[in-house]
Amino acid sequence: METAGEQERGEVPFSGPRVGIIGGRGRMGRWLGGRLRQGGHEVLVADAGQEHLLPEIAAACPVLVLAVPIPAVAGVMERVGPFTRPDGVVLDIASLKAEPLRLMLHEARGEVIGTHPLFGPSAPSLQGQLVFLCPGRGRRWLGWLRGWLEQGGAQAVEMEALAHDRLMAQVQSLRHMLLLGLGQALMEAGFDFARDLPLAGPWFSSLAGLLQQQARQPAELYADLALNNPAALPVVRALAESLTRAAACLAAGDRAGLVAMLDQVSAFVNGGGDAEKSEPQGEQSP
Repeated sequence: METAGEQERGEVPFSGPRVGIIGGRGRMGRWLGGRLRQGGHEVLVADAGQEHLLPEIAAACPVLVLAVPIPAVAGVMERVGPFTRPDGVVLDIASLKAEPLRLMLHEARGEVIGTHPLFGPSAPSLQGQLVFLCPGRGRRWLGWLRGWLEQGGAQAVEMEALAHDRLMAQVQSLRHMLLLGLGQALMEAGFDFARDLPLAGPWFSSLAGLLQQQARQPAELYADLALNNPAALPVVRALAESLTRAAACLAAGDRAGLVAMLDQVSAFVNGGGDAEKSEPQGEQSP
C-alpha cells in the first residue's frame, strides 16, 4: 500500500498497489495474476458467477484490471464504476481500444488506461513482448504501469486508441479474414491436409501452419474482433475487391492486367523502388 510520503509526492510505489482482476480465472487473467503475484502484488480475483464480489474488489484495489471479452466491458463497468477509487486506475486488456476506453472513461472515477498485450497466455514471460498503452485519463498510474512492463522486459508502446484500432484492423482482422478465405477456398477445392500438405513446399506449409493455428482458437474471438472494430470492414472489403479483380483477370485471360496488379504490389512492398527480383528460396521456377 502507499505510504503517506508517497501520497504527498503524487508517486505510485512500484510493487505496492493491490490489484483486482475481473475475469481473473480466464486464460489471460490467470497469466496476468501469476506475474503480478510473482512481483509481490496482492491480487484479488472475480470471475463469472461472482458478480457479487465486483463492488468489493473495485473499492479495495487501486488497480482494477478488466480481463473480460469486449462485449462484457459495458456491463462490468456499469456494475463497478461507482465503486472505483478516485485515486486509482481502471485498465483493460482487450484487443480493441476505442470502445472499451470510452466505456471506462464514462464509468470510472479515477484514471483510465487502455492496454493491449500483443501476445497470448502461452507466453513464458513479459520478456520481449509488445504491449500497447492507450492513455485515457491521467498520467500518474501510466508511469507505474510502463515501469512494471519494462522491468519485466516488455516493450511498451503508447498509441492513441483509434490509431491502435486501425492498425489492428490491418494486422489482425485482415489476417484472420485472409486465413478464413484461404481455408474456405481449400475446403471447396478438395484440399486434403494429410495427403497434400507434405507435397506443398515450405512456403505454403508456413501459410497452412498459420491457418491451422487460427483454427485451434475459439471462432468467437475472431468474430468479435472484426465485428467490434469499425476499421475492419474497409480493409476486408479492399481484400475482397482485390481478389475479385484478380479473378476477373484470370477469367478474361488478361495477363497484362494480372502482371500490372503484381507489379503494383511489388512496388508498394519494396518502398516504390526497383528492387531486384530474385527467385524465392525453396520455390521451384514455373
